[in-house]
Amino acid sequence: MTAFRTHLEFLRKTDDCCSLERPDSPSLQVIASEALRADGPTVRLGTADDRVDLVSGVYGGVDQLRRQVQYPWTRLGIGLGVDRDAAYVDVLETITDLGDRVDERDVTYVERAATATDRTVRALGFPTPPGETWPHLTLGLLSVGTDDGTYWTPIHGTVIDQNTIRARVPEAITDRFTHDDAVTVALGVPSEALAATHLLTNTDRLSTPIEDRGVGSTVPVIPTAGGVVPSSSEVVLEATVAATQPDTRSEKRAFWERLVDATTLTLEVSSVFARDDAVVPFTPLGVPLADDLQLAALTLAARLYDRVNSYWGVSPVEWLLLPAAGRLGICIVSTEVLYAGFEWQLSNFLFSLADCFDTVVLVDEHASPRDLGQVLGDIWVKAHPARDWLFSGSDAPVARLPTYSRDGTGARLYVDATWDPRWDEEYIAPRVSLAESYPPTLRAAIRGSWADFGFDADPDDVL
Repeated sequence: MTAFRTHLEFLRKTDDCCSLERPDSPSLQVIASEALRADGPTVRLGTADDRVDLVSGVYGGVDQLRRQVQYPWTRLGIGLGVDRDAAYVDVLETITDLGDRVDERDVTYVERAATATDRTVRALGFPTPPGETWPHLTLGLLSVGTDDGTYWTPIHGTVIDQNTIRARVPEAITDRFTHDDAVTVALGVPSEALAATHLLTNTDRLSTPIEDRGVGSTVPVIPTAGGVVPSSSEVVLEATVAATQPDTRSEKRAFWERLVDATTLTLEVSSVFARDDAVVPFTPLGVPLADDLQLAALTLAARLYDRVNSYWGVSPVEWLLLPAAGRLGICIVSTEVLYAGFEWQLSNFLFSLADCFDTVVLVDEHASPRDLGQVLGDIWVKAHPARDWLFSGSDAPVARLPTYSRDGTGARLYVDATWDPRWDEEYIAPRVSLAESYPPTLRAAIRGSWADFGFDADPDDVL
C-alpha cells in the first residue's frame, strides 16, 4: 500500500509532478483543465496558510494521441504499486484483485496520521469552480460503519457553510444508514482505496463490507465514528446524516454517476482531522481526461476484462481498453480468435455487459494497448467496410457516456479488425519486422556486431 503523499513524492522525484503556488485567481479548475489538455505533469498547488494543498492529475492526465512515455494508466499503476512502467493488464488485474471477496478478514489497524483540528470544513479551503458558489470536494471516499462491517463508496460534494456538506453518493449505499447516523469522509486516500470504491460501485458490489474485500487486507485502516477509513488519509471528516435526498441537484456530475444511480445527502461535520501540510486530490468535473474519468474508465475496463476472460473458461482477451479521451464511446479489445464467429459473439457479450460505449473494435492479439496507431492501422487494413463493419438497428439503447448522443436511441457498431481465421495463411500479410524486411546477409552482419554496438539485450528479444 502506498500512502497518497508517498505517491506524490515519487512522482516529484521522477519529474512527473510540478509544484506551483496556489493562486486565488485564475481559477484552480482552469489550471487543472489546462494541465490535462496539454498532457502535463501532475500539478500540486501549495499554500502557506491554513488551506489544504491541492493536486490534480495524480490518477491520469495524459492521453494517447501523441508519442510520450506516460500512458493513461501509468500514474494509477504507480499508486497501486504495480511498477514505474506499469503494464496495462497488470493494472487491470490489480484493480480486480482489490474487489475480490476474501474468505477470512485480515484487517490491519494503524494509528491515524491526521490529527484533530479546530478548523471548520470551510476553513480547509477547498476550491470553488468557475461560475459556482460553493467550494467543491472531489475524489473522496464515504465510509459507513455497521455491525457487519464498513462500506465504502466514492463521494463528491459542495461545502454549503462552515460545517455542512451537500454530497453525492451512489444510491445503493443509502440503505446502510438513516437520518442522524454517523458517516466519515476521507480525502487523500491511497490509490487502492479509491480504485476499489470505483470498482465496487460500477460492479454493483457495495453490499459486502470492505473488510471482506481484497482492499480490506491491503489498506491499513483506523476506526472512526463512521467505520474504518484508511489510516494514512490526509483529511478525515466525521459527520452525521442531516438529510437524505434534499430537493437539490448537483451542478456537475462525476463520471461514476454516469455508470450508476446517485443520490444527494446533507452531512453535518462534527470533527475535522488533517495531517500537517495536508494535500488532497481534486478534479474538474466533466472535463475530458480528468482523474475521475480515468478512474471510471480503468475500473470499468478491469471489470469487463475479468468478465470476458472468465466466460469462455480460457483467457482469449489480451487486453481491453476504453480510451478516456472519447468519453468511453469506444471499446477496443485485443483478442485471440477462438473460432469463426467468435468476434461477433464477443462484441455482443460486451454490449450486454455495459451500456457506456456504442462501438466495439476487435484487433488481433499481437496489437499493443500502448499503440493506438496500430489499432487504427488494423481498422484500415483488415476491416472491410462492407463486411467487417456491422451496425445494429437505429433503435438500440443509447450509450451513457458519449456526449454526442441526441436522444434515447442510436445504432451500435462492431468493427472486426482481425484477420479472418478462415483465410489461408498466404492471403494474410506478414508482420513487418527487421527479420522480414532486410536480406539475410545484412541480418547476419547485425547479429555478429550486436555486442560491439553496445547492446546488452539478446538480439532475438529486440528484433
